Amino acid sequence: MYKKLLNEDIDITKPVEIAKDIYWVGYVIPNDPFQCHVYLIKNGKESVLIDPGSMITFPVTLQKITSIIQLEDIKYIILHHQDPDIVGCVSMLEQLIPRDDLCFITHWRTKTLLKHYQWKTPFWLIDENDWKLKLNDSRELEFIFTPYAHFAGAFCTYDKTSGILFSSDIFGGLTDEFSLFAKDESYFESLKLFHIHYMPSKSILNHTLNHIEACKPELIAPQHGSIIHKELIEPIISKMRDLDCGLYMLDDHESDILLLNKTDEFLHRFFEDILSLSSFNNVLLNMYNYIKNDIKELEYILLYIMDEKEEKKLIYIVEKNNIYKPKTKIDTDNYKKIDKYLTQKSLKIGKLELLFNDISKKEEKLLDIFLNKIMVPFSVSFNKEISYENLKEKSITDPLTSLYNRAYLNYILEEEITKAKQNITPLSIAMIDIDFFKKINDTYGHINGDCVLKSLSHILKSKTRQGDSVIRYGGEEILIIMPGSDINGAKSKMEYIREYIENETFCDDLNIKLTVSIGIAQYKEDDDINSLIEKADINLYKAKKTGRNKVVI
Repeated sequence: MYKKLLNEDIDITKPVEIAKDIYWVGYVIPNDPFQCHVYLIKNGKESVLIDPGSMITFPVTLQKITSIIQLEDIKYIILHHQDPDIVGCVSMLEQLIPRDDLCFITHWRTKTLLKHYQWKTPFWLIDENDWKLKLNDSRELEFIFTPYAHFAGAFCTYDKTSGILFSSDIFGGLTDEFSLFAKDESYFESLKLFHIHYMPSKSILNHTLNHIEACKPELIAPQHGSIIHKELIEPIISKMRDLDCGLYMLDDHESDILLLNKTDEFLHRFFEDILSLSSFNNVLLNMYNYIKNDIKELEYILLYIMDEKEEKKLIYIVEKNNIYKPKTKIDTDNYKKIDKYLTQKSLKIGKLELLFNDISKKEEKLLDIFLNKIMVPFSVSFNKEISYENLKEKSITDPLTSLYNRAYLNYILEEEITKAKQNITPLSIAMIDIDFFKKINDTYGHINGDCVLKSLSHILKSKTRQGDSVIRYGGEEILIIMPGSDINGAKSKMEYIREYIENETFCDDLNIKLTVSIGIAQYKEDDDINSLIEKADINLYKAKKTGRNKVVI
């Protein structure tokens, strides 16, 4: 069993025993929110070192290890993934550990990258050894596959004796102040920032959490952030399930995670308003209020349309809890405070202009990313006032494929699940992925890759019913929601579509041929949005793993 330790009882300059014969042997890097932990399982001549770390932490880690055991006692080194914060010191360790039967434990996908270090030590692959390692003294380690969290070959290690889960990047956090153990549920805020940036999607994260929960860990020891005591595990996992991951997709150039996180919050609020509110005025008022809450210097939001002469015409002025709608140019010119904005700092994106008394560079970046992301709804020129229905349609439509976008997914799927429950009718979804799409982009170029996506999207819309929802899930993945279809009916539909696509040619001049893999899942009574998508995603993974160009239920 693990020990209940409190931060005030810990001397981090020495090894910290977090359970019987299990030690934290890391080093706290000064002024670094991205702390990396190293763990040691003391187990006689079969001791295990977990994620040994980089050369930054290595001198202190080595000192702590040798204060507990002899280096030659280490037989196994677990490498959860290939990043330098985990493996940077391995070349040095390999030279220092004097035994011929030393093994590096990892997954085959990780090995394909680690082999380029040209280490002499052999790899012991978890996928070739039934995902278990039996040590002496009846100790057994179980390995949990967590693909794409955040690396394709990522996994966690569960020590059955102590009940400790060594979770690699899962449950990691970014913290301004180092804390070896999470103090309370507030740790979720540090964890949230890390996960929405490093984890690619909500469905992948939930798939991982399902497997971790099945182990019922007593303690979670991540590679970053803080160790989590048992009583915090369930409430933190519950909050994690609602995280919308993939924050890195917000902007191609910005690297400030805090800034991207705030932008993500703004975007979620905006698209929720578009889907749930009944008027454009309320959308604008809400936008003003949540921006004003974070950027106090905001004075006005101005919205333009283009008139018949292609000149900007001011149609909305938002100030505090009021929206003013000038009816004539004279009204605009005589608006009691509008002349004030000429001396203020302003930020113009498309048809929106935000006016400030002052604004920092960081706040300007935040609004620049946010406003550029919401410009699609405002991108059409109107001869008259903005149509709310038009705005709503633009907000939920992917501009490349004209399919519904991810902002619409949770809204419509939750609605269809509610209907399926109330009416006791079947509901199925399909996750579709283009096989070898990267090869199409590499061979024909991204413009023709876009052509393929647009043509495929047109086929999917034309070959599904009016009541079905076809959504661009991300990249070349498309999700179809099929109310009223059971698993067999959905499979028949998708087989027909799969065959049709296989026999079709794309991009007339090039006659590109392609195939798709499809995973299908039917809603069951205990499913929520995440678990239903996860089931379809798992079946898609099976379709791709077993040869592609097939439908799996």
